[in-house]
Amino acid sequence: MFTQCPDCKKKYSVTAKKLRTSQGMLYCKKCNSRFDALFLLKDGISSTLWNLGFCCSLITFAFQVYFFEGYNLTQNPTLRPWLEKSCQQLKCQLPHYKNLTEFTILHGSFEPDGNNNYVFKTAFTNQSAFEQSPPSIKLTLTDFKGHTFAERIFHPKNYLKPDFSLIQPEMSIEMSLDIATPSAKVGGYVFELI
Repeated sequence: MFTQCPDCKKKYSVTAKKLRTSQGMLYCKKCNSRFDALFLLKDGISSTLWNLGFCCSLITFAFQVYFFEGYNLTQNPTLRPWLEKSCQQLKCQLPHYKNLTEFTILHGSFEPDGNNNYVFKTAFTNQSAFEQSPPSIKLTLTDFKGHTFAERIFHPKNYLKPDFSLIQPEMSIEMSLDIATPSAKVGGYVFELI
């Protein structure tokens, strides 16, 4: 246990036996005053150590949240503006925002081009309040019975110019891809942003 002199704030280590013997009164060797040791009696761990332990725990918790949920938090549209402002102050960079539910598909078509090939066209708009990374597009071809016989994923580098990086809010992208004629007859197609 610890106590301290109320006048000069010098700390003293005390035991229950010493307090019983002196009836709770101690003499300060630094300022020569006599004081009631029970009035400022504290247990063995100082508040400084408790504060240090709390800060270490808080830092550890923040690191765990960052490590396990950091990316998901940066993709949250409610938290993102606050995180962007914080990153401007800290001079850090958030990962690019990507939320496929905030893209609106305007149209899509898969038609023969007259040269025994097909042309796949689509257009979509970024309805988000943030600039987004372009999505990949998964194109699935089906036969007349609805069975899948071909599938391919087109990444942004397949349909965008090399210097294109982010889709701004309310910006629309139109794309057109030439597709080689598949071995089976095409009965239908499905595409999705991924």
